[in-house]
Amino acid sequence: MEKPSITAIILAGGKSTRMNGNDKGLLLLHQKPLYQHVIDCIKPHVDAIMVNCNRHTEQYQIAGYPVFSDDLAGFCGPLSGIYSGLLRSKTDWNLFISCDTPFLPDDLIDRLAVYTANNSAIYPYDGQHHHPTILLIHKKNTPQLQAYLEQGGRKLMLFLEQISAKSVDFSDKAVCFSNINTQQELNMFNHKEDE
Repeated sequence: MEKPSITAIILAGGKSTRMNGNDKGLLLLHQKPLYQHVIDCIKPHVDAIMVNCNRHTEQYQIAGYPVFSDDLAGFCGPLSGIYSGLLRSKTDWNLFISCDTPFLPDDLIDRLAVYTANNSAIYPYDGQHHHPTILLIHKKNTPQLQAYLEQGGRKLMLFLEQISAKSVDFSDKAVCFSNINTQQELNMFNHKEDE
């Protein structure tokens, strides 16, 4: 089956509470912002890229891609960024990726896209943890997501259960889904490169 056209949307709109409020996507890993690592991983495999952020817009615009903020006020979590991205995307299929996962596998999109014929939302499972903020989702879910958000729903996994999203086993590449949540983790990965 031919891979569909895909827009990748980097989710960098969170409050980064575990990073003392520092904008996580802009923190440097090996002298490059985290969100740029994600873009570099996926750029060869997608047709368009956008960035979702709720502050420091000018800094994210440096990468040269369209940047937009959540349509819902008040940092409503990843679903708000996903909803806002679906509204703006020009493609049916959209890959949302949290900005703190800089080590994504090269075959991420190919392995998720295998399931696009029979599923409208697909995300990786690393053998231990689900990774719903790495989500390949069809635009047709937008009305249902809007309704879920309007009812006060914020839990991403709960919404994915409602739309029967499929998890794909990436346990052979679990390490690729390491995400950087704290300054200590960032320091550790930066230090590894120096050794």
